[in-house]
Amino acid sequence: MPDSAPRKAEIIQLYDDASPELRRVLERKLGNAADAEEILQDAFEKLLRLSDRQHIRDLRRYFFTMANNMALNALQHRDVEHRYRASQSARHDEHQDAPGPDRNLEANESLLRVQVALATLPERTRHVFLLYRSDGLSYREIAAQLGISRKGVEYHLRRAVAAVVDAMQE
Repeated sequence: MPDSAPRKAEIIQLYDDASPELRRVLERKLGNAADAEEILQDAFEKLLRLSDRQHIRDLRRYFFTMANNMALNALQHRDVEHRYRASQSARHDEHQDAPGPDRNLEANESLLRVQVALATLPERTRHVFLLYRSDGLSYREIAAQLGISRKGVEYHLRRAVAAVVDAMQE
């Protein structure tokens, strides 16, 4: 691609010229400078990585449109995350307010399923899981204590978590 270096220089010059204005636009849209800067940098990197830029007539407009779309996606993601957290909080509050007999029975059954799942695990896997969840040890600390690799710790935790998840879904 003989045309690659001049096009890259053009994009860098565009970034230098347009970034202050685009940063302000993104800050207004997103409500904070850190998110705006992150979107700006991501859009610039994406523009640099485009292999076929011949079809782009107005590079500045393309850069602004791409950054704007990325900001809209970030806002949408933020909104979905906020709604999810709100629903989880409301559900948690709901269960906290009225821990009736049905809720207690459900919690006891879940706990029993988890205990059975843990009891059926191999000894080392159960031990790794308990060191991590109950004792709060890090992967590195568990590996050192048991004389296994960090990958070994990850393997045992994956097995244990999969067993607990399966038990909770029953």
